[in-house]
Amino acid sequence: MKRTVLSLTAVLAIVGVLACPALAADDASLLASVIMLVGPAKDTPNELLLKSGDQIVCMGDSITAGGGYLRDMDAFFAQQYGDLKLPKIINAGVSGHKAEDCIKRFDRDVLQKKPALLTLNIGINDVWHRLSKPHDPNVLAAYKDNVGKMIDQAQAAGIKVVLLAPTVISEDPQAEGQKRLALYVKAMKELAAQKKCGFVDLHQMFLDILARKPADVKDNWLTGDGVHMKPLGNAVMAFAGLRGMGAPYNKIAAPSPK
Repeated sequence: MKRTVLSLTAVLAIVGVLACPALAADDASLLASVIMLVGPAKDTPNELLLKSGDQIVCMGDSITAGGGYLRDMDAFFAQQYGDLKLPKIINAGVSGHKAEDCIKRFDRDVLQKKPALLTLNIGINDVWHRLSKPHDPNVLAAYKDNVGKMIDQAQAAGIKVVLLAPTVISEDPQAEGQKRLALYVKAMKELAAQKKCGFVDLHQMFLDILARKPADVKDNWLTGDGVHMKPLGNAVMAFAGLRGMGAPYNKIAAPSPK
């Protein structure tokens, strides 16, 4: 599978849309609203990596378990690729899980489901749950090793892999959690290059969008508590996941069929 890395340049054009309450109020149309001003990018596939009947599994922690971005992607596929008759995405998210937990259940929750494509979004808890202690290079090394093992097992089973980098820990770009998380994102990106699988840098995407946060928005913008997504954060994650799977801009931006 050709490695794909999502460009963030065009994504920043969504800020003008996101600041509009009228668009953001309707969760059903939020994804299309977010993408309305996004132009084409040369570094992502414009051909869907799925065929008729293909199963998708999304592995992750509580952000995935919450199901928000998965529901957005399911709705998109039903609306824009109904002819493919894709089954509902299998949610393999478990609250509190780290990479070390995911590897233990990988056979049961991924391999035994026999998906055509896997998205893996893990790393928040690997950092967040250990913020009271100094950074431990051994923990980072174990994270990279466990993510690598999951990629290897999936690819050996013929499963396409799209890595979704961990998002943010607080919406403060200077927070200690962000600095540590960057090391885990770097490790994931290195694995994607090494193992030739898809990679979407959600962490940098979130930081870039937060840098354009409207001055009159005083509370968290993308998340409720700095980690778990609001509808807007879920829409951004869904957009990233869909682009990582090769869904083209014109499909994502298309209005819902009546």
